[in-house]
Amino acid sequence: MIARRIVLAALSLGLSSGAIAAPLSTPFDFSRTAIGLDVTVKGKPLTMILDTGVDPSVIDVADAEALGLKIDKGTSGEASGVGDAKEAKVYAATIDGLAIAGRNFPAIDALAMNMDALSASYGRKLDGVLGYSFLNDKIVLIDYGAKRLSILDRPADAMPAVGRCTKRWTIPLKGFPDDNIPAVPDFRFGAASGTISLDTGSNRGISLYQAALALPGVTTALKETGESTATGARGGTTVKTYTLNVPVGFGPFTLPAGQAVTVRKTPGSESRVANIGNETFAAMGLKMLLDYKSRMMTFYGACR
Repeated sequence: MIARRIVLAALSLGLSSGAIAAPLSTPFDFSRTAIGLDVTVKGKPLTMILDTGVDPSVIDVADAEALGLKIDKGTSGEASGVGDAKEAKVYAATIDGLAIAGRNFPAIDALAMNMDALSASYGRKLDGVLGYSFLNDKIVLIDYGAKRLSILDRPADAMPAVGRCTKRWTIPLKGFPDDNIPAVPDFRFGAASGTISLDTGSNRGISLYQAALALPGVTTALKETGESTATGARGGTTVKTYTLNVPVGFGPFTLPAGQAVTVRKTPGSESRVANIGNETFAAMGLKMLLDYKSRMMTFYGACR
Protein backbone atom coordinates (compact mmCIF):
# COMPACT_ATOMS: atom_id res chain seq x y z
CA MET A 1 0.00 0.00 0.00
CA ILE A 2 1.14 3.56 -0.64
CA ALA A 3 -0.40 5.19 2.42
CA ARG A 4 2.27 7.71 3.17
CA ARG A 5 3.30 11.33 3.48
CA ILE A 6 6.78 12.74 2.90
CA VAL A 7 7.93 15.54 5.18
CA LEU A 8 11.23 17.05 4.13
CA ALA A 9 14.15 17.91 6.34
CA ALA A 10 17.48 19.69 5.85
CA LEU A 11 16.54 21.18 2.47
CA SER A 12 15.78 24.75 1.50
CA LEU A 13 14.02 24.92 -1.86
CA GLY A 14 12.22 27.78 -3.60
CA LEU A 15 8.88 27.27 -5.38
CA SER A 16 8.32 27.79 -9.10
CA SER A 17 5.04 29.01 -10.51
CA GLY A 18 3.44 29.32 -13.91
CA ALA A 19 0.11 30.34 -15.38
CA ILE A 20 -2.20 27.77 -16.93
CA ALA A 21 -3.81 29.02 -20.12
CA ALA A 22 -6.92 26.84 -20.35
CA PRO A 23 -8.66 23.90 -18.66
CA LEU A 24 -7.06 20.49 -19.03
CA SER A 25 -8.86 17.22 -18.33
CA THR A 26 -7.25 13.80 -18.28
CA PRO A 27 -8.21 10.35 -16.93
CA PHE A 28 -6.30 8.90 -14.02
CA ASP A 29 -5.56 5.31 -13.11
CA PHE A 30 -7.42 4.45 -9.91
CA SER A 31 -6.82 0.70 -10.06
CA ARG A 32 -4.45 1.00 -7.08
CA THR A 33 -6.66 3.59 -5.31
CA ALA A 34 -4.11 6.28 -6.15
CA ILE A 35 -4.36 9.15 -8.63
CA GLY A 36 -1.99 7.67 -11.19
CA LEU A 37 -1.11 9.94 -14.11
CA ASP A 38 0.62 9.28 -17.40
CA VAL A 39 3.05 12.16 -17.87
CA THR A 40 6.13 12.86 -19.92
CA VAL A 41 9.37 14.50 -18.83
CA LYS A 42 11.54 15.70 -21.69
CA GLY A 43 9.41 13.49 -23.93
CA LYS A 44 9.90 10.27 -21.93
CA PRO A 45 6.67 8.60 -20.69
CA LEU A 46 6.59 8.29 -16.89
CA THR A 47 4.04 7.34 -14.24
CA MET A 48 3.45 9.74 -11.37
CA ILE A 49 0.80 10.13 -8.70
CA LEU A 50 -0.86 13.35 -7.53
CA ASP A 51 -0.27 13.83 -3.82
CA THR A 52 -1.51 16.71 -1.66
CA GLY A 53 0.63 15.37 1.17
CA VAL A 54 4.09 15.76 -0.39
CA ASP A 55 6.15 18.94 -0.35
CA PRO A 56 7.75 19.60 -2.78
CA SER A 57 7.42 17.00 -5.57
CA VAL A 58 9.50 13.84 -6.02
CA ILE A 59 11.22 12.05 -8.89
CA ASP A 60 13.03 8.73 -8.90
CA VAL A 61 16.74 9.43 -8.77
CA ALA A 62 17.53 6.95 -11.56
CA ASP A 63 14.97 8.61 -13.86
CA ALA A 64 16.33 12.04 -13.00
CA GLU A 65 19.87 10.98 -13.84
CA ALA A 66 18.83 9.28 -17.09
CA LEU A 67 16.93 12.39 -18.19
CA GLY A 68 19.76 14.74 -17.30
CA LEU A 69 17.68 16.65 -14.76
CA LYS A 70 19.40 18.96 -12.33
CA ILE A 71 20.30 17.10 -9.11
CA ASP A 72 22.32 18.69 -6.33
CA LYS A 73 24.06 15.71 -4.77
CA GLY A 74 25.80 18.16 -2.41
CA THR A 75 22.45 19.15 -0.89
CA SER A 76 20.99 16.05 0.70
CA GLY A 77 18.49 15.46 3.47
CA GLU A 78 16.30 12.81 5.02
CA ALA A 79 12.69 12.15 4.09
CA SER A 80 10.44 11.48 7.04
CA GLY A 81 6.98 9.99 7.15
CA VAL A 82 5.65 6.44 6.98
CA GLY A 83 8.26 3.66 7.14
CA ASP A 84 10.82 2.15 9.49
CA ALA A 85 14.01 2.47 7.40
CA LYS A 86 16.95 4.01 9.25
CA GLU A 87 17.88 6.15 6.26
CA ALA A 88 15.99 7.68 3.32
CA LYS A 89 18.27 10.03 1.41
CA VAL A 90 16.79 12.75 -0.78
CA TYR A 91 18.54 15.30 -2.99
CA ALA A 92 17.46 18.71 -4.22
CA ALA A 93 16.37 18.46 -7.86
CA THR A 94 14.32 20.14 -10.57
CA ILE A 95 11.70 18.47 -12.78
CA ASP A 96 11.93 20.27 -16.06
CA GLY A 97 10.14 19.40 -19.30
CA LEU A 98 7.01 18.05 -17.57
CA ALA A 99 3.92 17.59 -19.73
CA ILE A 100 0.47 16.16 -18.94
CA ALA A 101 -1.96 15.30 -21.75
CA GLY A 102 0.27 17.29 -24.11
CA ARG A 103 0.28 20.41 -21.91
CA ASN A 104 3.71 21.68 -20.95
CA PHE A 105 4.36 22.96 -17.45
CA PRO A 106 7.14 25.15 -16.07
CA ALA A 107 9.99 23.54 -14.14
CA ILE A 108 9.13 22.59 -10.56
CA ASP A 109 11.26 22.04 -7.49
CA ALA A 110 11.54 18.43 -6.42
CA LEU A 111 13.50 15.87 -4.50
CA ALA A 112 15.26 12.95 -6.12
CA MET A 113 15.14 9.68 -4.19
CA ASN A 114 15.18 5.93 -4.69
CA MET A 115 11.55 4.97 -5.29
CA ASP A 116 12.01 1.20 -5.51
CA ALA A 117 10.06 0.50 -2.29
CA LEU A 118 7.17 2.73 -3.36
CA SER A 119 7.16 1.13 -6.82
CA ALA A 120 6.98 -2.35 -5.28
CA SER A 121 4.09 -1.28 -3.10
CA TYR A 122 2.34 0.46 -6.00
CA GLY A 123 2.57 -2.68 -8.10
CA ARG A 124 4.37 -1.12 -11.06
CA LYS A 125 7.21 1.29 -11.74
CA LEU A 126 6.44 4.61 -10.07
CA ASP A 127 8.59 7.41 -11.42
CA GLY A 128 7.53 10.37 -9.33
CA VAL A 129 5.04 12.26 -7.22
CA LEU A 130 3.46 15.60 -8.10
CA GLY A 131 3.13 17.43 -4.81
CA TYR A 132 2.85 20.93 -3.42
CA SER A 133 5.48 22.49 -5.70
CA PHE A 134 3.26 21.48 -8.64
CA LEU A 135 -0.10 22.23 -7.01
CA ASN A 136 0.64 25.48 -5.19
CA ASP A 137 -0.43 27.84 -8.03
CA LYS A 138 -3.15 25.70 -9.60
CA ILE A 139 -6.85 24.88 -9.42
CA VAL A 140 -7.47 21.15 -9.66
CA LEU A 141 -10.69 19.16 -9.77
CA ILE A 142 -10.48 15.50 -8.74
CA ASP A 143 -13.54 13.57 -9.90
CA TYR A 144 -13.42 10.19 -8.16
CA GLY A 145 -16.50 8.83 -9.92
CA ALA A 146 -15.33 9.68 -13.45
CA LYS A 147 -11.67 9.06 -12.54
CA ARG A 148 -10.64 12.32 -14.12
CA LEU A 149 -8.28 15.08 -13.10
CA SER A 150 -8.86 18.60 -14.40
CA ILE A 151 -6.49 21.53 -14.12
CA LEU A 152 -8.56 24.71 -14.41
CA ASP A 153 -7.97 28.39 -15.06
CA ARG A 154 -10.97 29.49 -12.94
CA PRO A 155 -13.23 27.77 -10.38
CA ALA A 156 -16.16 28.40 -12.74
CA ASP A 157 -14.53 26.02 -15.22
CA ALA A 158 -15.62 23.19 -12.92
CA MET A 159 -19.33 23.82 -13.48
CA PRO A 160 -19.84 21.35 -16.35
CA ALA A 161 -18.62 18.59 -14.01
CA VAL A 162 -20.25 19.73 -10.74
CA GLY A 163 -23.37 21.61 -11.84
CA ARG A 164 -25.67 18.66 -11.16
CA CYS A 165 -24.30 17.88 -7.70
CA THR A 166 -26.84 18.45 -4.91
CA LYS A 167 -24.37 18.53 -2.00
CA ARG A 168 -21.64 21.15 -1.66
CA TRP A 169 -19.29 22.24 1.12
CA THR A 170 -16.67 25.01 0.87
CA ILE A 171 -13.89 25.77 3.37
CA PRO A 172 -10.55 27.60 3.29
CA LEU A 173 -7.60 25.62 1.99
CA LYS A 174 -5.19 25.79 4.90
CA GLY A 175 -2.25 23.65 5.91
CA PHE A 176 -0.73 22.84 9.29
CA PRO A 177 2.06 24.68 11.09
CA ASP A 178 4.55 21.98 10.07
CA ASP A 179 3.49 21.27 6.45
CA ASN A 180 1.25 22.28 3.55
CA ILE A 181 -1.09 19.27 3.40
CA PRO A 182 -4.72 20.55 3.39
CA ALA A 183 -6.45 20.50 6.78
CA VAL A 184 -10.14 19.63 7.08
CA PRO A 185 -11.67 20.65 10.44
CA ASP A 186 -14.54 18.94 12.24
CA PHE A 187 -14.23 15.52 10.63
CA ARG A 188 -16.77 13.39 12.50
CA PHE A 189 -16.03 10.12 14.27
CA GLY A 190 -19.45 9.31 15.68
CA ALA A 191 -20.31 12.08 18.16
CA ALA A 192 -16.70 13.31 18.32
CA SER A 193 -14.80 15.36 15.76
CA GLY A 194 -11.29 16.56 15.00
CA THR A 195 -9.10 18.03 12.27
CA ILE A 196 -7.73 15.65 9.64
CA SER A 197 -5.20 15.92 6.82
CA LEU A 198 -6.46 15.46 3.26
CA ASP A 199 -4.00 13.11 1.56
CA THR A 200 -4.56 12.21 -2.09
CA GLY A 201 -1.27 10.30 -1.97
CA SER A 202 -2.76 7.73 0.40
CA ASN A 203 -4.54 4.78 -1.17
CA ARG A 204 -6.02 3.95 2.21
CA GLY A 205 -9.08 5.49 3.81
CA ILE A 206 -8.94 6.52 7.46
CA SER A 207 -5.63 6.35 9.30
CA LEU A 208 -5.99 7.36 12.92
CA TYR A 209 -3.13 8.93 14.86
CA GLN A 210 -2.77 8.14 18.54
CA ALA A 211 -4.43 11.49 19.38
CA ALA A 212 -7.68 10.20 17.86
CA LEU A 213 -7.93 7.53 20.54
CA ALA A 214 -8.56 10.28 23.10
CA LEU A 215 -11.67 11.48 21.27
CA PRO A 216 -14.88 10.49 23.07
CA GLY A 217 -16.20 7.13 21.92
CA VAL A 218 -13.48 6.33 19.40
CA THR A 219 -11.56 3.68 21.36
CA THR A 220 -14.70 1.81 22.33
CA ALA A 221 -15.89 1.87 18.69
CA LEU A 222 -12.74 0.14 17.41
CA LYS A 223 -12.72 -3.61 16.75
CA GLU A 224 -9.29 -4.99 15.87
CA THR A 225 -9.14 -7.05 12.67
CA GLY A 226 -5.43 -7.68 12.16
CA GLU A 227 -2.37 -5.98 10.72
CA SER A 228 -1.22 -4.64 7.37
CA THR A 229 1.84 -2.99 5.89
CA ALA A 230 1.98 0.67 4.94
CA THR A 231 4.77 1.85 2.66
CA GLY A 232 6.16 5.36 2.61
CA ALA A 233 9.29 7.36 1.94
CA ARG A 234 11.10 5.39 4.62
CA GLY A 235 10.01 1.95 3.46
CA GLY A 236 7.41 -0.28 5.09
CA THR A 237 5.91 -0.34 8.55
CA THR A 238 3.28 -2.49 10.25
CA VAL A 239 -0.02 -0.89 11.24
CA LYS A 240 -2.94 -2.40 13.11
CA THR A 241 -6.27 -2.60 11.30
CA TYR A 242 -9.71 -2.12 12.81
CA THR A 243 -13.36 -1.68 12.05
CA LEU A 244 -14.74 1.62 13.36
CA ASN A 245 -18.30 1.05 14.50
CA VAL A 246 -19.55 4.66 14.32
CA PRO A 247 -20.47 6.79 11.28
CA VAL A 248 -17.76 9.07 9.91
CA GLY A 249 -17.81 12.13 7.68
CA PHE A 250 -17.44 15.85 7.18
CA GLY A 251 -19.70 18.64 5.99
CA PRO A 252 -22.82 17.01 4.42
CA PHE A 253 -20.97 13.78 3.59
CA THR A 254 -21.27 10.69 5.79
CA LEU A 255 -20.25 7.04 5.61
CA PRO A 256 -21.97 4.44 7.79
CA ALA A 257 -20.47 2.64 10.76
CA GLY A 258 -18.19 -0.26 9.88
CA GLN A 259 -15.45 1.53 7.94
CA ALA A 260 -12.03 -0.09 7.89
CA VAL A 261 -9.38 2.06 9.61
CA THR A 262 -5.75 1.76 10.58
CA VAL A 263 -4.10 3.13 13.70
CA ARG A 264 -0.64 4.63 13.29
CA LYS A 265 2.08 4.78 15.89
CA THR A 266 2.40 8.51 15.17
CA PRO A 267 1.19 10.62 18.12
CA GLY A 268 -0.70 13.28 16.18
CA SER A 269 -2.01 16.28 18.10
CA GLU A 270 -5.12 18.30 18.86
CA SER A 271 -4.63 19.94 15.45
CA ARG A 272 -4.38 16.61 13.58
CA VAL A 273 -6.08 13.41 14.69
CA ALA A 274 -6.19 11.42 11.44
CA ASN A 275 -5.06 11.23 7.83
CA ILE A 276 -7.76 10.59 5.23
CA GLY A 277 -6.99 9.12 1.83
CA ASN A 278 -8.55 8.30 -1.51
CA GLU A 279 -10.47 5.24 -0.38
CA THR A 280 -12.73 7.39 1.82
CA PHE A 281 -13.21 10.18 -0.73
CA ALA A 282 -14.08 7.66 -3.44
CA ALA A 283 -16.56 5.86 -1.14
CA MET A 284 -18.28 9.22 -0.59
CA GLY A 285 -18.49 9.74 -4.37
CA LEU A 286 -16.82 13.13 -4.16
CA LYS A 287 -15.72 15.66 -6.72
CA MET A 288 -13.05 17.71 -4.97
CA LEU A 289 -12.09 21.22 -6.14
CA LEU A 290 -8.78 22.32 -4.65
CA ASP A 291 -8.20 25.97 -5.48
CA TYR A 292 -4.62 26.69 -4.45
CA LYS A 293 -4.77 30.09 -6.18
CA SER A 294 -7.52 31.44 -3.92
CA ARG A 295 -6.79 29.04 -1.04
CA MET A 296 -10.28 27.56 -1.00
CA MET A 297 -11.57 24.01 -1.42
CA THR A 298 -15.06 22.81 -2.31
CA PHE A 299 -16.39 19.28 -2.05
CA TYR A 300 -19.33 18.14 -4.20
CA GLY A 301 -21.43 15.01 -3.77
CA ALA A 302 -24.75 13.37 -4.67
CA CYS A 303 -24.07 14.23 -8.30
CA ARG A 304 -26.66 13.30 -10.92
